Amino acid sequence: MLDRDGHIRIIDLGLAQDGLTASSMIRGVEGTTRYMAPEMILKQAYNVAVDWWSMGIVVSRMATGHSPFFDGQQLHIVRQSITTDKPSFPPWLDPDLRHLIKKLLQKDPERRLGLTGNIRSHPFFGDVRWEELEQRRIVPPFKPFPLAVGTGHLDLPEDAPALHPVSDFTFLAPSWTQ
Repeated sequence: MLDRDGHIRIIDLGLAQDGLTASSMIRGVEGTTRYMAPEMILKQAYNVAVDWWSMGIVVSRMATGHSPFFDGQQLHIVRQSITTDKPSFPPWLDPDLRHLIKKLLQKDPERRLGLTGNIRSHPFFGDVRWEELEQRRIVPPFKPFPLAVGTGHLDLPEDAPALHPVSDFTFLAPSWTQ
């Protein structure tokens, strides 16, 4: 997502599991099949490595317009492709980006970039000045239209009851209610 100044904000709604770490393992299948890591599809215990897998799928889709695995309507073939196939990429894809995505899409979660190694050190991000980026000293290449990020539609009458910002969700992580 972009904030009103055009800076990227990575969000995770935390709807599936709150507080997952590299050392904590859980089971269960939550999420969209096409973005699931093989260990989730195979109903194995998993950790935060599944998020790095999903990031690899998102980056691949953003860069190429396609999933690196079968992406048709037959979900059983999608699951089979994710668990058994090597990712495929168009020949024109930047070699560093291809390498980054392959490292994020390692079938073995213990070898997946993000869980092993610092993703910031990958050659694809070689020109990124991380500290300046984090401190918002880099001018974003795109600034959203003011109307796209307006807040006028959020104005409520003064006598409106107070609402928790996610009160209508069926699951509220403990950290959301603080």
